[in-house]
Amino acid sequence: MNERSPVWRGARRVVHALRLRGPLAADPTAQILYALVLALIIWSAIWTIATLPQYPNLIAKLVRLRFIIVADLVPVTTLIFLRSGYFRQAAYVYLTGQWVQATYNIAINGSIQITSTAFYITLPILATWLLGFKEAFWAAGVCLGSALILALRQVPNSVLPTAPLRPPLLIWANLVQLTLTAAVPLAHVLQTLRKTLEQSRSAQEELRRYKEQLEQVVEQRTADLVVARDQALAASRAKSAFLANMSHELRTPLNAILGFSNLLRDRGASEQQRHDLDIIKRSGEHLLGLINDVLDVAKIEAGRSILKATPCELGRLIEDVQDMVEPRALQKGLSLRVERPQAPLCVRTDPSRLRQVLLNLLHNAVKFTDQGSVILRVKATPSIDTGEVLLMFEVEDTGEGIATSDQAAIFDAFVQASATNRHEGAGLGLTISRQIVELMGGTIQLESVSGRGSRFRTKIKVQRAQESELKRAANLEHVTALAEGQKECRVLIVEDQPENWMVLERLLVNAGFKVRVAQNGARGVQEFREWHPQFIWMDVRMPVMDGVEATRQIRACEGGHDVKIAAVTASDYASEPGEILAAGMDDYIRKPYRPAEVFECMARHLGIHYHVGQPAAQSDTGQVGELKAEDLSALPDELRRELQDALIMLNPARIRTAIERISQQDPSLGWTLARYADSYAYSKIFDAMTIEGAATKRLAMPSGVDERP
Repeated sequence: MNERSPVWRGARRVVHALRLRGPLAADPTAQILYALVLALIIWSAIWTIATLPQYPNLIAKLVRLRFIIVADLVPVTTLIFLRSGYFRQAAYVYLTGQWVQATYNIAINGSIQITSTAFYITLPILATWLLGFKEAFWAAGVCLGSALILALRQVPNSVLPTAPLRPPLLIWANLVQLTLTAAVPLAHVLQTLRKTLEQSRSAQEELRRYKEQLEQVVEQRTADLVVARDQALAASRAKSAFLANMSHELRTPLNAILGFSNLLRDRGASEQQRHDLDIIKRSGEHLLGLINDVLDVAKIEAGRSILKATPCELGRLIEDVQDMVEPRALQKGLSLRVERPQAPLCVRTDPSRLRQVLLNLLHNAVKFTDQGSVILRVKATPSIDTGEVLLMFEVEDTGEGIATSDQAAIFDAFVQASATNRHEGAGLGLTISRQIVELMGGTIQLESVSGRGSRFRTKIKVQRAQESELKRAANLEHVTALAEGQKECRVLIVEDQPENWMVLERLLVNAGFKVRVAQNGARGVQEFREWHPQFIWMDVRMPVMDGVEATRQIRACEGGHDVKIAAVTASDYASEPGEILAAGMDDYIRKPYRPAEVFECMARHLGIHYHVGQPAAQSDTGQVGELKAEDLSALPDELRRELQDALIMLNPARIRTAIERISQQDPSLGWTLARYADSYAYSKIFDAMTIEGAATKRLAMPSGVDERP
């Protein structure tokens, strides 16, 4: 048929007008139900038109038409509900109409043995499709109950007219209606199931592809993580190597500063000089503590930083802090006041960490205060039951204060208050202080008003300590000599840095030890084979041969397992205790050397005892023989020039090397020169080497050289 013909266009208009509209137009189940009901209405109309002429008279035809009109009210109402968007109401009306029609047909026929009884089977199917399983059970119950009641009656009803048709044709008509009623929803369910299976297969295929893609992503991410891990490990090793090198470079000069300040203090210094040297020593030790903290950054980040609790006298610690801060406060015209308990209090804590916290707080207070005062308040609340002491430190200043908006971030790393940007500093002091306080199990709080000063309050709990513990910890600080009855003790120092071995050598010689020095590991092994010392101080990092390899070779020598070897190291990373002890060493100390640590270590391993006390002033040369010009004139010209050049350059390393070469030819002269060199009496050696004596010396020697042997 031509699509432009009036009939075709009219048919299209009719189909367009009859299609489902409204809110349910996109619902597939509603569309199928709408089409099913519309098809049943059309089928009912066709069947009525086809069978109406067969009725015998006009009254029968009118009764039949009235029945058809009443019966079609149900599907029409269903269509109206669907177009209005009421799906469940439409489903209930449709199911009820089907039940009424089936029951009517069975009732007028007087028997359930007709095809209309099959509607009782299709109704639960329709209910399942349209409403769900719960309504399907109710529909099945109603249908079975109705069938039971009608079966018990089995009485024909002749009131309503029936169609004068032969049973086969009537059965066929009912089968058409049953097919439309039951087959359509079943077909829809099967089609939906097929689509679901297809979607499931598609989903499984998509899931498989996604799984493969995910596995590829995981493999790639794993490979990236492995690369990142390797890079992080390499960076960590590089950082550790860098920190180890920096530790060595920083500790080496600091060792000389602390060592020579100790030696100067013990050589007849006045009271004021000793006080100044004590400040230098404490400041150097504080600098050493700061270096240790910087080098411990990686440990703190990894959660491996630990406290080293030792007995300390709280009052002395506060005095140390005051002495280190007071010069700067006086320079700015500030008053530094300390309010603390007068009674001595011995506690067990980490004094270097506690000192660092107090110094950070006090230095900040002085830095940000232009006029007025800075106050340090110390309160101690002992606990009788637990033996603990609650320490509270308050640092209060009259400075510029901290704005409320900046107080929340004041403890963050690299953060300074906005009003304080004119001050120098990296902004790490308060961050480190808070971490240390929290590591001690304490708290730190801030109270501040902008323009009116600040108050930092710190609380920590510590254990009490006995005064006897303090005395034992400090009684080896000033060793004057070996105790009577001690056997001769030979000590070998294996160290490449002159400023380090010179401090340690003088410390041990003054205490009565026989000392030799080797400036690398290979020389150390050779000295051990020739001299057989009882104790060796072994530097870990040296040229030619390091301390670890030298220790292994010494242990392999005859008598190597009897000698005690203690490592000295300036590194916090390359020389961990486990590695040192695994290399065959018996103990270790870190640079800078502290006299108490040195003597305590040797006493622990050799069982020796000391005389302890303030050293008496003594002649610089002691019993060293007089140095004569004729003794030096017998030396080869090369050695004399080498020694003279080293003296003019004031190079201790070259002087020591030249003296060692002289000792190989003349041990007595070498020993005398070494004693003069140990006392820095370079001018005496130079006088003996020059013909013109003092006149030539004044022309050649730099000014400021010590004239005393």
